[in-house]
Amino acid sequence: MEHLSIENKEVLRLFLVAAACIGAFLTSVFSLMNGIFSVFPFHYILPIILVVYLYPDRGVLFSLGLSLMYISLIYLLGNSDPMQIAIATAWFAIFITIGVVASSYAVRQRDERTRVRNILDNSQDGIFCFDLKDRLIHDINPKCAQWLKYEKKDLIGKDISVIWTDKDEQNQFIADVNKGINPKQMPREASFQGRDGSLSRFTISPILVIQGRVMCSALDITRSKIVDEEIIKTLDDLELQVKERTADLEKMNEKLRAEILECRRFESTVLSGHPLQPNREDL
Repeated sequence: MEHLSIENKEVLRLFLVAAACIGAFLTSVFSLMNGIFSVFPFHYILPIILVVYLYPDRGVLFSLGLSLMYISLIYLLGNSDPMQIAIATAWFAIFITIGVVASSYAVRQRDERTRVRNILDNSQDGIFCFDLKDRLIHDINPKCAQWLKYEKKDLIGKDISVIWTDKDEQNQFIADVNKGINPKQMPREASFQGRDGSLSRFTISPILVIQGRVMCSALDITRSKIVDEEIIKTLDDLELQVKERTADLEKMNEKLRAEILECRRFESTVLSGHPLQPNREDL
């Protein structure tokens, strides 16, 4: 149904529900007119499940309407058999219970999916989910896709290697996830490739592992890495400049000592006529 338009999907849903209801109705009429009372009630479960799955908010009312149709047919075509009326009443309660319980569960699941989807879409961190076996991207939030200069739809269903190019990093990460290592111990840096071929550094860590899929958080640290590298380069340059300056000062100091020694020798020669032997302290 994914490739169908919204209008076609709605038509298909209504057709399935209508077909299931008509099938249950015709089966009931045929069974009651031929004295068959044990099988046809099960046919009402299918349309209830379909409506609960496709229209969770309408599941309870639909179950009530379908149950009323069922018990009405029993009263009209069941020859007023007290046993059949009692059994129909029990089925009526079962249909209502199935509708209420299933609809409540479906609504809660839908609300939970909506809440999780809102968290993913509005999160300031990148989040992506991929399969641990075939390594296909199951989902990715807009923030993470934007960092990599992709549209979300361009990455879903693609191999994780499209953005995570380092196979060794992938294999190590998946091995750690399969071993069940504490997620707090697993944050690691990884290189991700954007659509334009540029490489970005991310810190990734698993959030949830379920049904063979792992959901990961990703934090772009490319800028901080660049800043760190620039700081390190600046410190290295400063250290090199200090060493060069120190070397120049040492050379100047040696040259100055030599000039002082030469002056003293000259003075000794001129004043006494005997060369003055340099003391150890002068050196």
